Amino acid sequence: MNIAEMIDEKLVSFDFDARTKDDVLKGLGKMMYDAGKVNDLNRYIEGLYEREAEFSTGVGNGVAIPHCKSDCVREAAFTLVKLKNPVEWETLDGRPVDYVIMLAAPNTSDNVHLKMLSKLAANLMDDDFRESLKSAGTVKEIEDLFSSKKEEE
Repeated sequence: MNIAEMIDEKLVSFDFDARTKDDVLKGLGKMMYDAGKVNDLNRYIEGLYEREAEFSTGVGNGVAIPHCKSDCVREAAFTLVKLKNPVEWETLDGRPVDYVIMLAAPNTSDNVHLKMLSKLAANLMDDDFRESLKSAGTVKEIEDLFSSKKEEE
């Protein structure tokens, strides 16, 4: 799975204005819908909330990775969003979130969302990678960052 090739500039934002976790989930869900990745906005957002109810997707270090696997997802996709202001998110380290990678995966047996989640989580454990991602200011910088990470593997 090549994450760099999956980056969609319609799903990247460097200054997303949200005040709460709800604002983020609904706003990024709408980004997915507007980009044509999901065909039912309400069902997708419901799926995100169902997943959050199981266990918070705030992984720590200012990052959250909310995700949903559903029949309403047309194709596997993810957002890369730097928030304008940090929001509370019930994270593992108790710190607010300022960067959100939201995953959408079709309800298929190949579990593509687990592959995306695993690859992204592994990259985010690398402090230099995570900080470079959070400080990137262009889609090209993000693509280059993921491409360089792929070459190291």
